Amino acid sequence: MNKGYLIAHVTVSDPDAYAEYARAAGEAMQAFNPKIVAWSGQYANLEGEAHERHVVFEFSSFDEARRFYESPAYQAARLLRAGAAHGTFVLVEGASL
Repeated sequence: MNKGYLIAHVTVSDPDAYAEYARAAGEAMQAFNPKIVAWSGQYANLEGEAHERHVVFEFSSFDEARRFYESPAYQAARLLRAGAAHGTFVLVEGASL
């Protein structure tokens, strides 16, 4: 079974509110135990809209990544992000090589 990846590119407009989101999202993730593949750090925006934060989480499968995103705990956390940040969040299935 291929891994699943949640990839987020985010620009924060309200750091205090975003910190509340990050805390709640972290708590929601505990039940899913994703691996952190990338977390901000150095980056180069080569094309498209630039964002200040980038994160990649690896889940055991695409379906598990979707279950996390759609979970009641994460959806409650997501409401805390509204108005505190904007960005792009995508789920991607890993390649089977």
